[in-house]
Amino acid sequence: MGQTPARRRRRGSRRHPALGAPARPQSSRRAGPHWLRRILVLTTAGLLTVVVGTGTLLYTYAGELPSLDHLSAQNLPQTTRIYARDGVTLLEERYQQRRTVVPLNEMSWDLRHATISIEDKDFYNHGAVNPVRMVAAGVYDLLHQRAAQGGSTITQQLVKNYLLSGSASSRSLDRKARELVLSIQLERQYTKDQILEMYLNTIFYGNQSFGVEAAAQTYFGTSARRLDLAQSAFIAGLPQRPSYLNPFLTEGYVHARDRQHDVLSAMVRDGYITAAAADKAYAEDLGPKLAAAHQASVGQRASLAPHFVDYVWSELEQRYDPSYLLRSGLKIVTTLDPKTQALAQKAVHDGIARYASSYRVNNGAMLVMNPHTGEVLAMVGSADYSNADIGGQVNYTTALRQPGSSFKPYTYITALMNGWTPASPLDDSNGAKAFAGYPVHDWDSRELGTITLRESLQQSRNISSVHLFKDVGIQKVFTTARSLGINTPLDPSLPTTLGASELRMIDHLSAYSTFSNGGHRVRPLDVLEVRDAAGALLESNPPQPDAGERVLPASATYMLTDILKGAVHPSMGFPVAAKSGTTTDFKDAWYIGYTSDLAVASWMGRTLSQPTPHNESMSTRAYGGLWGEIGPASSWKQFIKAYYGSKKPADWARPADVTPMTLCKLTGQPAPADASPEFTIQDLALKPDPALPAAPCGTPATGGTSSGGGAGLPGILPSLPPLPGASLPPIVP
Repeated sequence: MGQTPARRRRRGSRRHPALGAPARPQSSRRAGPHWLRRILVLTTAGLLTVVVGTGTLLYTYAGELPSLDHLSAQNLPQTTRIYARDGVTLLEERYQQRRTVVPLNEMSWDLRHATISIEDKDFYNHGAVNPVRMVAAGVYDLLHQRAAQGGSTITQQLVKNYLLSGSASSRSLDRKARELVLSIQLERQYTKDQILEMYLNTIFYGNQSFGVEAAAQTYFGTSARRLDLAQSAFIAGLPQRPSYLNPFLTEGYVHARDRQHDVLSAMVRDGYITAAAADKAYAEDLGPKLAAAHQASVGQRASLAPHFVDYVWSELEQRYDPSYLLRSGLKIVTTLDPKTQALAQKAVHDGIARYASSYRVNNGAMLVMNPHTGEVLAMVGSADYSNADIGGQVNYTTALRQPGSSFKPYTYITALMNGWTPASPLDDSNGAKAFAGYPVHDWDSRELGTITLRESLQQSRNISSVHLFKDVGIQKVFTTARSLGINTPLDPSLPTTLGASELRMIDHLSAYSTFSNGGHRVRPLDVLEVRDAAGALLESNPPQPDAGERVLPASATYMLTDILKGAVHPSMGFPVAAKSGTTTDFKDAWYIGYTSDLAVASWMGRTLSQPTPHNESMSTRAYGGLWGEIGPASSWKQFIKAYYGSKKPADWARPADVTPMTLCKLTGQPAPADASPEFTIQDLALKPDPALPAAPCGTPATGGTSSGGGAGLPGILPSLPPLPGASLPPIVP
């Protein structure tokens, strides 16, 4: 607590020229003896009422009032702040009341003196109630037909705003009685400094600012301890009528300056400052600082990452009571990296601008994660959070969307874990009749016959992908997807491998992160730590690289990554793996991929909110449809290049059990040493057991690994009964 202000010799009510108010015209009616008699009667009646009534009120209300035993400014509702990973960059403030509690010794002396002079000049000399001041204030108001200084003491105002806030505007006798009793009790239990500290942390200064620290930051972009005399007098006058004195409005600023004049005059009257100091303070131009602070506050409300803040808040509400979050003054440090967020935001905006006119694109999203820890480094949920026409507040990194062919890697990684190799042959023919009730066509309307698994995924072939999905086993693929964190419903039908079932980008990218890190499950991490208003640590979530359980073998993820590296066209000049996805109706276009230390997902769409929220196709007669390989890929590549700059990510280390080998074209399995070159192909595969002889390449072997319920080695497609047809449309890459 601070010290009691030094008692100073009273200097009367001397006015100085700079602050002297214009003389008021004399009333035509002279205040005669009847006015003196009225004043004496009112004074006597007021004193008798207070003396006689206090005992009665204490007896009547003492048992019905709240306890004052643990009253503290620290218990006031405070602002919770959400920061970026550096713990310094403020993303957003959320509050029931925007307030930061500070002790009295963290408030400037000028501010304390200004407040006492204008609100309760004898605060340190009287008790809870100042009877003479109450009567004098009433007489003054009666004589001048205006309210100059209320009759309530600082203690009474604190009770009204802190303990009786629910009925603060009520003027009932019952509330007034409670206010008086509580004020007397408050003065008995707490020192004047403690009361002043609570008062200055409680009162409302306008513009969502409760308490002097919030007011100092709001109006002058500084702390309460650094306020100078001019600023202190300006702020001290605002609680009288915060809306009327709003300095961010032209008329309000004029009124606030008049009120500042009154405060400075009161400080001169009470001996806190000289007339010369008051003149100098009143002459100080506060306009530029007010304008700068106002601009800064507007910028803060336009959060750097509004969708991310909403996402963090939603996650925290599952662990803390929502009202506690809003009123407890927490410091929340998140995983978001401001520079990465800015690059992602620019990539989304530039991409939409690039394709808006030709493909009617109006929305986009991007998510960036550390694939080893799950830290969310950037989250751009839509093109413009404030744009209601596109449903800008919808977070498309967490909304359900069809992923198109970007779902295919889940089928292919399952195949690689079940005996297939990148060289395994797949059937890319007869798409119109191979699947009963579900004709499958490719994006280029061609059929390539027999192709390798590598070629099928790199070229995003649909027919061969559906064959593989069916032969590997739908439930096996779903088990893989679930182990990677895909928890949304997946329809057990053939179109699912082409991306017909909706999923969330954040789950999708977490799964791809597992490919990047060599097989460890990744869970999104958005909060690093939470501290309460006193700085005590409530939770800590330090990033732990590759600490998730192993859900995929490193060998399979390496081979899949090696395949997806070849799907990036043109080459970016450093190791990167990615996959595109586009729905048949061109309502969703994706590009999702990763390096050895970064995972990024990019999406584009056309979303409208009128007449009801809906999606429209990004296809035009002049240009056709927008492919994931074109639109989102441009934003994705722009971001990746900007993120790394002149640096390059490291390549993936090949596991010891994966090696380049000579494989049979017919089976995709290791070839014997004497195999004819015309029957072999070079690709990656698991090192074979040297005790098992390789099968000849000219004919398929019997037995071996089962593929989706049919006999034969992976790559030899068995004849299976057709699955039930699906009404969903085919999906393009």
